[in-house]
Amino acid sequence: MPDDRRIFLTKMAAGALGTGVAVGSGASSVGAWTGARTNSVLYQARPADNDMLKIAKVEPVIMQTQKNAQGKLTGTPFMMCRVETTEGIVGWGEGTNFPKEATIATEIEMVRPWIIGQSAYDIERIWATINRARNPQHGSAVQSAISAIDIALWDIVGQKLNLPLYKLIGGKINDKIKIYTSYRWGNIPRTADAYRQRTKELVAEGALAGKYDPFFDEPDFQGYSNATASRYDSNSFSRQMKLHTINNVAEMIRGIREGGPDFEICVEAHAKFNVNSAVRIIKAIEPYNPLWLEEPVPPGNVDAMIEVQRQSSVPVAAGERLKSRLEFREYIERDAVRIIQPDVARVGGITEFRKVAAMAETHWIPVAPHNPNGPVCLAAHMHLSTSMPNFMILEEGHDRNAEGKELFGGWQDSRAYFLPPEKPGLGLKFSDNYLREHSLDMNTVERG
Repeated sequence: MPDDRRIFLTKMAAGALGTGVAVGSGASSVGAWTGARTNSVLYQARPADNDMLKIAKVEPVIMQTQKNAQGKLTGTPFMMCRVETTEGIVGWGEGTNFPKEATIATEIEMVRPWIIGQSAYDIERIWATINRARNPQHGSAVQSAISAIDIALWDIVGQKLNLPLYKLIGGKINDKIKIYTSYRWGNIPRTADAYRQRTKELVAEGALAGKYDPFFDEPDFQGYSNATASRYDSNSFSRQMKLHTINNVAEMIRGIREGGPDFEICVEAHAKFNVNSAVRIIKAIEPYNPLWLEEPVPPGNVDAMIEVQRQSSVPVAAGERLKSRLEFREYIERDAVRIIQPDVARVGGITEFRKVAAMAETHWIPVAPHNPNGPVCLAAHMHLSTSMPNFMILEEGHDRNAEGKELFGGWQDSRAYFLPPEKPGLGLKFSDNYLREHSLDMNTVERG
């Protein structure tokens, strides 16, 4: 009887998987996604050889992808992770969480001994191992390290199976990926006329949506990003916004709306305000029907976010500072926001991002990934957006044209849509020359 059952399952697996995949033992047979030796059809999905896709190297790499006019590296440092198998397949991940790149690199080095020798197929197992082992010190640096490693493992599996990553996580539901431009208004006067004219130019370039933070340059919050406390206006500490600033921002938003009647306006606030100011801001911009107000108050107090959202029809968006599905849970279950913005480089990689998106879908909440990071994060977000039913729109980040042509082997320079990568894994490749030119010396990066 056991032999008959084994023969039946073998035939069923062969029929389901086709003639291109062998069934049974041997290097060409397919093995369990679970890693267990069973007779299930899923066990037939990878080579039975336990040495296949064994992880040999795990290395943090810090890069800067942009250069100034003099050819010097500039811009935000991006925290990458290079994972290599014994057969020489190299996967790339990203855990950028500025300014913690050096700290995240240390975390990757710390967990490396637990990963070496594991199978790159066992992504969930590796994720849980790191998560549980580092639980006493769990924070954003740990979660970003997990993110970097997780994305690299998915890249490896996609390359091994010769499939673009989106085909491993549900296939294509979105043929193209809608984007919003990032800070493309430039350094123009803070007037309705200036923003009206520049928005008309963006629309003529093909842009469908755009985002900027109209509060950063105001005197109320000068020095907001500067560590020198003496440069802070007292309003920075109270999180109170002056009325003249609110009125000025409303005028700029009016100009954008007049310049693009159908242009989607994304207003960024970077978690700077208290509830009082956030409510005044959201009511002031409501007549111009923006797509969202992003992070009007800091995370950590869900009731505060709920209070802002209940005061206006303008959707509140948030999520870039939330580190896992555990932190997203209350925001989603209590409908504190109408749009969520997880970042694959911070939330726990592709594995955790998918769980957050699935939770949001049960509440009819769309996903707009936070995407100002490096090219690996961009690639991961494009694959996730391609396969995600509740995908809404993706952040453009910085200008991707030159970077895309070099790393993805081609790029559609568009203000409206990105196209899903079709090469195996993440679909991008770092040449030796690119790595030499863009990698930072780990020994010169301060670790804090």
